[in-house]
Amino acid sequence: MSGWKFRLAEPADAEAFAHWTTENPQIDPKDAWSGLNRTNPTVLTFVAEHDGKAVAFAPIYLSAVLAHLAFNPEARASEKMQALDVLKDGTMGFLVQYGIREIQTMSEPEYGVAKWALAHGFEQDPRSLFRLDVNKEMAEV
Repeated sequence: MSGWKFRLAEPADAEAFAHWTTENPQIDPKDAWSGLNRTNPTVLTFVAEHDGKAVAFAPIYLSAVLAHLAFNPEARASEKMQALDVLKDGTMGFLVQYGIREIQTMSEPEYGVAKWALAHGFEQDPRSLFRLDVNKEMAEV
């Protein structure tokens, strides 16, 4: 057997995966926790293996991305604030049915929506976002 293989992780991979994760100081414990099925039920762990030997593991889970918010320009500020609560609660209720436990969005810290988000359970991650546009990747093939 020669070459690279992409596959789903199997129970036999668990020990190596756990060891490599806990021994790597560059993996934030919060990220390790996010990669567990009990935290994110949609987690699937993929493996890159070479010549039958695992080389890398990648736990992937589904999350929701809030693209943007569009408000009625005639709505009062209090209505907009209430609308945010309704959208947050309704979206969470919808997503949890599908095992999705995370909502992400982009904003600027000085925006009112970002301030609302910080006051309503969202956390600002200090790390940089790296985004892969799969549509672009597919278009280049």
